[in-house]
Amino acid sequence: MVICIIYMVLLRRRSSRVLLTAFDITKFIGKIQINRTSPHRIPRIIHQTWKTKQVPKHWEETVRTVRKLNAAHFEYRLWTDEDIYTFVRQEEPYLYNHTFLKYPLDIQRVDAFRYIVLYRLGGIYIDMDNGCIQPFDTLLNVLEMIDVQSTHLAAFPRTSPFGISNGFMIATKGHPLFKTLVSHLSLFNHNYLVDYLTVMLSTGPLYLSVNEFYFDKSIEPSAVRILDETVYSSLYTWHTPENIRLSGFINAYFF
Repeated sequence: MVICIIYMVLLRRRSSRVLLTAFDITKFIGKIQINRTSPHRIPRIIHQTWKTKQVPKHWEETVRTVRKLNAAHFEYRLWTDEDIYTFVRQEEPYLYNHTFLKYPLDIQRVDAFRYIVLYRLGGIYIDMDNGCIQPFDTLLNVLEMIDVQSTHLAAFPRTSPFGISNGFMIATKGHPLFKTLVSHLSLFNHNYLVDYLTVMLSTGPLYLSVNEFYFDKSIEPSAVRILDETVYSSLYTWHTPENIRLSGFINAYFF
């Protein structure tokens, strides 16, 4: 099953992948008008998730930078497990009863929630192990300017050797790709032999990558930008040390 999915991903792509590079940021950021008259298409909301309102100590600094540097332009939402269950039950009742509650692992519910909340509310989702270097408002301004004709906008970091990450996602409310991501959750809800593959393929980065790969942007005026490594990891975010991230990954995903 895993080999078949990877083969399908490598075989054919619905539409070309469009990168957003550091050069694009430099080129367009100087053209952004301070007193703009058009409304923002991407809601200025930052979403993060944790079990409770108490942020783990090893992520206090990353969360602090995300909140502090974006306080002027963004609403900040920290969603607890209780909040997540309530939101999904209200917004996607069928999915909640037939798929969400049946996931064997908590991280699957957290991953699914990320797609649902961005589809319903839009904004930015960012993992707690990511700190902020400069306000995200400039990045969103560039996305809105560079794809001015598109009703819907989305952006994801590129991962190596292929695919994209669901640890940092940007989207307009109601983006067709996120509609697909929500609607396909039940279709991909299977046991893929081991927990890691089950998470990756049912809700995680590989699930996102496969659905983005086959997403047809011509159906509705919508854009999907892939952030290159410089934009994501050098201009806008920084990351906690790998050993702390791995520990957080294990705790968040499987306990």
